[in-house]
Amino acid sequence: MTKNYFIDGIKDSSIFGVSFIFLYLSIGANAFENSLSFFESLSTTLFVFSTPLQFLLVQSYYDGYILIPLILAMNARFLLMSATLAPYLKRTNLFWLSLSSILICPSVFSGCISKFKQMNESPFAYFLGLGLPIWLVSLICTGIGYSTGAALSSPELKQIVSLVLPLQFTGLAAKHYPNLKEVGSYFWGFILAPFMIAFSPKFYLLILPFVIGFAMLVYDEAQRRSAIRGQR
Repeated sequence: MTKNYFIDGIKDSSIFGVSFIFLYLSIGANAFENSLSFFESLSTTLFVFSTPLQFLLVQSYYDGYILIPLILAMNARFLLMSATLAPYLKRTNLFWLSLSSILICPSVFSGCISKFKQMNESPFAYFLGLGLPIWLVSLICTGIGYSTGAALSSPELKQIVSLVLPLQFTGLAAKHYPNLKEVGSYFWGFILAPFMIAFSPKFYLLILPFVIGFAMLVYDEAQRRSAIRGQR
């Protein structure tokens, strides 16, 4: 049964991870353009594995302390994702959880949550099956992007990324159906993203998830209070 869940994760990684190929080719090419070494470029995927933060790191590598608030913001985001996954993975050995924590990213998190709500056995096997292929492909693509260098730093690649990302998020949203509230969070991201880009073109990828998450928290709290009043 564990093996089947691991294979299920590998199958789903092709849906959730297709855009990572183009994103991490672009990250590698950006690292080359900004004069990072091959090891520094690869290390961002090996030890960080956060697409928005990696783009900021390779583009602002020498900005020093300016990056600290951004890193803390991303750490808070991943802390929230880890806390949400924790009840499903609580029976897993802490050593293996710590070792595999690098695999947590929004796409893996979204895929796991939608799957875990439908299964009770071997959630860690599915988590590994989903996360490992995405991380390994991202690592390889970072290296290829760096090695290819300027050849990938083209408007054409940016256009491909802009086409692939909506397709990936459509797939992510579909995985949450019929939970309309969670599907709706993708819809609100789609609606609000243009305004947030105009407000903060560099940091909208960091800010917008917190805004939508806070709005959903307020909505859940309002629903909870309404239910309590209805019982009185």
